Amino acid sequence: MGRWFSQRKAWLGLVGVIGFLAAPLPAAAAGASAQIISCTGFAGCFSPNPIRIAAGTSITWTNRTTPTHTATSDTGAWDTGSIAAGQTSPPITFNQAGTFTYHCAIHPSMTGSIIVSAAVTASAAPTSAPSSLPRALAPGGGGPAPLFGWLALMLGLALLAWGRLRRERLQRAAEAGDKPTHQ
Repeated sequence: MGRWFSQRKAWLGLVGVIGFLAAPLPAAAAGASAQIISCTGFAGCFSPNPIRIAAGTSITWTNRTTPTHTATSDTGAWDTGSIAAGQTSPPITFNQAGTFTYHCAIHPSMTGSIIVSAAVTASAAPTSAPSSLPRALAPGGGGPAPLFGWLALMLGLALLAWGRLRRERLQRAAEAGDKPTHQ
């Protein structure tokens, strides 16, 4: 009987861990970082290049070089402003799928691109904004993965509680059986 309970505990624990890991993260955690690195002839100065993200993700650029740089949209849709040595830009959020090219406004030969893949969420509703303009960060949630995560977590917790109650009942029954009956 002890082995059965031990194996069951292991399975229930595994279900709980899977549920915890599959639970959704807050939308604020959705972000990517890029760096401006030392380069020769200003080729390969943005890293990674291209940046690959899902729609709704924000990007920040950190300047790892001595001169001041920018990350500026080739269409003028967004601009990080000047990023001094060792500083990080404010986040720029991309909710539209597509490829967006950019450059350093101070050093125009420094170029990069961002490839945004479509995100499949209820929050990615179309707007009247042009597709080249990033919008505000989308709220989190939706989709089957978060639902599965929370269901698995709740199932694991319910099974653990049920197993404990059953174990307690069996112990009480065994203790009751050990007592001598009065005649």
